Amino acid sequence: MEKSQKNSIVRSLGFTDLWSIGVGALVGGGIFTVIAPAISETGPSLFIAFLIAGILAILSSMSYAEMASKWPYQGASYVYSKYAFYPISKDLSKLIALWCSGLYFLSFSFAAGAVNLGFAGYLTVLLPWMPPYISGPLISILITLMLLFGINFTGKINTVLSIIQIVSLLAIAFFTISSNPAGPFTYTDLFTNGIGGLFAAVALIAFGQMQVEAVLTLGEEAKKPKINLPYAQISALITVVVLYVLVGYGVVSSSPIDDLAASAAPLALAIENVLPQYGPFLIAIAALTATATSTIGCLLGASRMLYAAAREHAFPMVFAKLSKSGIPYNAVLATGILALAATFMSIFGYAEVLNILISAAVFANWFMMILMNIALVIVRKTRPDWDPKFRYPFNIKNVPVLALVASLGCMIIITYVNPIAIAIGIGWLILLTLWYYLYAKKRWNFLSAEDIDNL
Repeated sequence: MEKSQKNSIVRSLGFTDLWSIGVGALVGGGIFTVIAPAISETGPSLFIAFLIAGILAILSSMSYAEMASKWPYQGASYVYSKYAFYPISKDLSKLIALWCSGLYFLSFSFAAGAVNLGFAGYLTVLLPWMPPYISGPLISILITLMLLFGINFTGKINTVLSIIQIVSLLAIAFFTISSNPAGPFTYTDLFTNGIGGLFAAVALIAFGQMQVEAVLTLGEEAKKPKINLPYAQISALITVVVLYVLVGYGVVSSSPIDDLAASAAPLALAIENVLPQYGPFLIAIAALTATATSTIGCLLGASRMLYAAAREHAFPMVFAKLSKSGIPYNAVLATGILALAATFMSIFGYAEVLNILISAAVFANWFMMILMNIALVIVRKTRPDWDPKFRYPFNIKNVPVLALVASLGCMIIITYVNPIAIAIGIGWLILLTLWYYLYAKKRWNFLSAEDIDNL
């Protein structure tokens, strides 16, 4: 960042704020939008698919967490890859960093658009007179404005919404599981389409695990970041995985598999079957709070990724400008505009296109998880003085073995992503590579950790 810039980022987020941002970012899409197609693939073993996706995400998140405890800066994987791959090649480190920043910005801007439409759909339960083509764009605009207002205010609102959604989802899980405790195990065929179907469901459910680094992108806005960031991230992810597994078990326990697979709102169907009087209201509250916080997480993370790259001139410097309160307002606006455009895509009949873009976002996210697991191994081998505040457990000769296991698992899951989405994701990588060589390489102002500390 240029020294002439007077405004600076403010550290205002405590552990609870960071945890709630992580929970809110993770819950939104996965539990409300992918259950029906996931059940079509794997049947009664839905909860196992949630568990596998969650374990892979948790294992990968610990790679992020270790590097965050040493490099707690805006941009998360952008920063980690830049420093981790530097001993191998300066160009490689910057290129992978640009991939992470660009993929995150594109992926989560489109994801926010999809989640906005989910919010609009559930809002009709409470406000049937408000059509989705008004409420969808409206929530996108309102959240963008809220993020421009300030991160401290946003964090407090997000904490309240996250607590409401957790209580609501726990209530849904309790009532649905109570209706049939044996649930999935009452079916003779737990895996409808075998192991292949299970992995295909995991690939779909991966949409709900996309935001593993949402908290970490706010590194310079966190209090005591080297401690709070890694533990807030991991605890948020564990919270959400437990919720997902319980709700996934409960959904299958309360309703016939075929009905759930055919339903446009399987979670609503499940709770209405066991709680017909209050079920619609409960599901609406859970969905509205979850989708709102998910949009907040998407826009926060994407804007901070764009900002982190822009302040080093990897993207135009206009996106690195800060308001008086330390908000990267142009980055927030750019992210909000792209999310709004994605919202309109569904409204005007391009929902299938948006779904493909969301699948490309899943590919991008799991690709970044692979990179971060590899990055940690490289860091361990190239930096003998490495002394992070958080350390990945279960190491053999200083190699985080489970990080390698997570990388292999992510590679397997990626093969089950829609082939068109994989092609789009690879296309994004090619465009970002061209951007690096045609624009960013000659302009890049590489900031070391010391440089950032002194900003």
